[in-house]
Amino acid sequence: MKTNIRKYTDEDFDQLLDMLHDDDLGKSRESIDEKSNSSYLNAISEITANDNFDIYVMTDEASDRLIGCFQIMFLPHVSFQGMRRCQVESVRVRSDLRGKGLGTELMKYAINLSKEKGCGIFQLTSNKNRIEKAHKFYKNLGMESTHEGYKLYL
Repeated sequence: MKTNIRKYTDEDFDQLLDMLHDDDLGKSRESIDEKSNSSYLNAISEITANDNFDIYVMTDEASDRLIGCFQIMFLPHVSFQGMRRCQVESVRVRSDLRGKGLGTELMKYAINLSKEKGCGIFQLTSNKNRIEKAHKFYKNLGMESTHEGYKLYL
C-alpha cells in the first residue's frame, strides 16, 4: 500500500474522530456523537494555530482515506541545557491495518520532523493498559521506558 503523510485538514475531521475511537481505550474515552464535535474542533483549532503543535495524518494514496495519525508538539525545556523536545501523542493506525509497518512509517516520519525542528529528545506516553505489543512496538523503534508518569484528571 502506498501512503502519504501530511498535515491534518478540516476535511479529515470525521475520519480522525473515527480513528481516535477505533481501539479499546478510545471507545471508553472518545465520543463520536455530534454533541462532542465542538470540543474536538476547539482543540484542533488551538493545536493547528500554534507553530509548535500540529496533527499529521497518514492516508492511503489510492483512496485518500485516513489510515493513521499523530499529534506532535515541539517544546522548549529549561532542563537538559534548554534542549527542545518533541512530544508525540494520539498515535493511531486503523485497527484493520495494524501489523503492516504503517505505524513504523508514521513514527519514523515524526522522528524526522523532530530532528528538523532541532529537538534532542523524542518522547511519548503509552497508556499502561495498552497491550504489551504496543509497548514493544515503541521499544523496537529504539525508545526506552525511562520515567513513571502521573496524571490528575480535573
